[in-house]
Amino acid sequence: MRLAVILLALFIAAMPIAGSAASAQAAPQAALPFEAESLKQILDAHKGRPLIVHFWGLTCSNCMAELTGWGAFTRAHPDATLVLVNWDQRGARPAEIGPALQKAGLGSVSSFALGSGFEERLRFAVGPDWMGELPYTRLIAGDGSVKAFSGPADFEQLGSWLAKQSQ
Repeated sequence: MRLAVILLALFIAAMPIAGSAASAQAAPQAALPFEAESLKQILDAHKGRPLIVHFWGLTCSNCMAELTGWGAFTRAHPDATLVLVNWDQRGARPAEIGPALQKAGLGSVSSFALGSGFEERLRFAVGPDWMGELPYTRLIAGDGSVKAFSGPADFEQLGSWLAKQSQ
């Protein structure tokens, strides 16, 4: 069973964003549990390609304010690969994640939600320097180098970063 969940997570994480208006109308995917090994599995599935992993929360007003910006970004950059990780307390309002992403135009984006491990261990698996502040974004280049930032995204800079990755 655990292997089936891992394989499903890898399959969903490997799917690129569909940036069309039709994909924004698709039924929201259920968020998979984000466990200590999830980021490594996501990175392995996208090895050699640029990847954006964005951590957000329903209880984070800045996160919610910028979700529509992420939706616009994915439409403007349909070849970008974005993975969203909801970092609300385990089990806190999981039924609201899909509808919130759907409303922002992110219903077809690979999505995870805080899993069952100790939050500190999960946070350390993401980055030993990350203290859990939201929003938090990790930009992983095709060569594996990582840039991370806390706070709202500058979507123009993200577009420039993506353009540099394709050169």
